[in-house]
Amino acid sequence: MLSLSDIFEEINQEHFDGFLDPPVLRWNSRLRSSAGRFFPGSRKFFLRSPPIIEIASYLQDEEKGEALIRDTLAHEMIHYWLWVRRKPYGHTPEFWSKMTFMGVSRYNTVPRTRPYRYVYRCEHCCSEFFARRKLGPLACAKCCKLHSGGKYDIRFKLLLAQTLGVGSLEAPQTQAESV
Repeated sequence: MLSLSDIFEEINQEHFDGFLDPPVLRWNSRLRSSAGRFFPGSRKFFLRSPPIIEIASYLQDEEKGEALIRDTLAHEMIHYWLWVRRKPYGHTPEFWSKMTFMGVSRYNTVPRTRPYRYVYRCEHCCSEFFARRKLGPLACAKCCKLHSGGKYDIRFKLLLAQTLGVGSLEAPQTQAESV
């Protein structure tokens, strides 16, 4: 597999006529729901910092990893190209136009799902709620609506019932609702 720098240079020559200077390119093992991201640099005289493009490292392990990496890098390069030209670099009409012209995808087709780690239970109605992180003071919406006019009521506070193992990707098929 080619390096990010090599892929950047290929896309730069093919779609941007070599216009873009290489930004900082790096893998990010913490990206899960997005495949990449662009950080604009600072143009301030004394506080200059380079632009950064990060690509999710899990893409390297995917079956069509190189194609996904190219697509993601090209997407982030469009943001960078707009920023270099001092134009709005979000998902603007000009962004969409360039993306369509290049044949680049808008969405991450292989987002990583995070496992549920906690099960909360309403002691009143026994409903269970699955969460990926520990929750603050929450109450069962069904019970609050039924017995308290929809207002928070501590009697229906959700209690931590169980901590699931690391490999629990999905909630069991019960009357569960995810939080």
